[in-house]
Amino acid sequence: MTTLLWVAGALASAVVAGFVYLTLAVNFIANQQDRVDNVPPIDEDPEAFMRALHGAAGQGATAGNDVRLFQNGDEIFPAMLEAIRASRSTVHFSSYILWSGEIGERFADAFCDAARRGVVVRMIVDSEGSADDLDKSLVRRLRDAGCRFAWYRPAQWFDVTEYNSRTHRRILVVDGTVGFTGGVGVADLWLGNAEGPANWRDTHARVAGPAVTALQAGFTDNWNQCTHELLLHDRDYHALEREGGMEVTTVISTPAGGSSPAQRVIAACIAAATRTLRVTNAYFVPTPTFVDALRAARARGVHVQVIAPGPHHDKPFVRRASRHSWPALLASGVEIHEFQPSMVHAKTLTVDGALALIGTINFDPRSFSLNAECGIVVADSAIAAEMDGVFASDLTRCRRITAEEVAARPLGTRAVDALCYWVRAQL
Repeated sequence: MTTLLWVAGALASAVVAGFVYLTLAVNFIANQQDRVDNVPPIDEDPEAFMRALHGAAGQGATAGNDVRLFQNGDEIFPAMLEAIRASRSTVHFSSYILWSGEIGERFADAFCDAARRGVVVRMIVDSEGSADDLDKSLVRRLRDAGCRFAWYRPAQWFDVTEYNSRTHRRILVVDGTVGFTGGVGVADLWLGNAEGPANWRDTHARVAGPAVTALQAGFTDNWNQCTHELLLHDRDYHALEREGGMEVTTVISTPAGGSSPAQRVIAACIAAATRTLRVTNAYFVPTPTFVDALRAARARGVHVQVIAPGPHHDKPFVRRASRHSWPALLASGVEIHEFQPSMVHAKTLTVDGALALIGTINFDPRSFSLNAECGIVVADSAIAAEMDGVFASDLTRCRRITAEEVAARPLGTRAVDALCYWVRAQL
C-alpha cells in the first residue's frame, strides 16, 4: 500500500510539474513573440499611413464600403439576427462564445430556420470559450436541422500547446455580401444596454462592400483548420459591388512566430496619432514596448485616453496585471479611466478623429501572440466621430485613475500585480 501511495504521489507530482512547466513555457514564448521594439511615428499624410497599414496588416485597404456601428446587445443582436433571417445562400458564423440561454436560443432558432430553407449554415465555436456553457442538446438541434457545426480545437492530450492558441474571432458573414465583427459574444451577458453589472458594454460593426471578402477569408481559415474543407464554391465568394464611400483595412491575425498582424496594426495606429488616441479595451495589459509607444505618443503632444473595465471586471487577475503598467503611463500623462456600471468588453481605438479600429483584438499578449483575431480599420471621419462620441459618453460613467492612488498601493498588492503581469499571456 505504501508503495502504491508513493507511486500515485509521484505521478501526481509529475503531472502538476508538467502542467506548471507548460504554462510557464507557453507564457514565456508568448511574451517573447510579443515584440514590436521600434515604433517610429508615421508620416501625417493619410495615404502614406494607409500604405504603412497595408504593410502592418498584410491586407490592402479596400474602397467602396459601408460600415455601421452598433452599441450593446440591444442594437447588436437584432442587426445580426435580421441578417441571418434574410439569408438566401450561406451563413458563416465563428465565435469564441456561443452560450445557452435566451439569446443563444434565439440565434439557434435563426440558424436552424436558415438551414431548413436550404441555406448552407457553417458554424465554428471555440471549445475553450463555450464548451462548458453550451448545452449538448442545443448543438444536436443545430446539427439535426442541417447546420454544419464544428468545435475549434477541442482538448486533446497530445496537443496542449495547440489548445492554448484559441480562435477569438467573432465573424458573421451572410450570403458572402454582409459581414459583422466586433467584441460581442452570443450570451445573455450582452443583453440590454450596459445599464448594470449583468449587461456588458460592447461595440460591433456591420460591413457591406469589398471588405467582406477578407472577413470571409478569416472564416475560411478557421473552417479549414476545423474540418480540413477548403471553401471554393462560387456561392462563398461573390463579386462584391461598392456599397459606400469608406476605405477599410481588414485585420485577419493568426500568430505564427514573431509579431502578428494584430500587434503590428495596433502599433501602427499608435504611431500614426498626432492629436488624439482613444482606446477602449476589455483586457488592457500593454507590454513594456507598448507602454513606451503610448508614452512616446503622449510626449509628442497626443492626448491619450484609455477606458478599461472597473469593479465588474470578469477576470480580476487581468485587472491586477493591467495595474502594473499604470505608474509609467500615468507619469507620462496618459489618462486611464475605469468603467463603473458593468464590464466593458469593447475593443476599439480611434486616431485623430479620422481613423477607427473595431474588432476582437485585446491589448494583451494573448491577442497579439496566441489567438486568432480579426478587426477592421476604417479610414472615415464620420465613423471616427461617432466612435469618439461613444467614447465621450462612456467617460461620463467612468472613474479616472490618479497617479497618487496607484502610488499608495501597499507593497504586497504591487507584488501580486507584478506577478500577474509576468504571467499575463495565460490570464
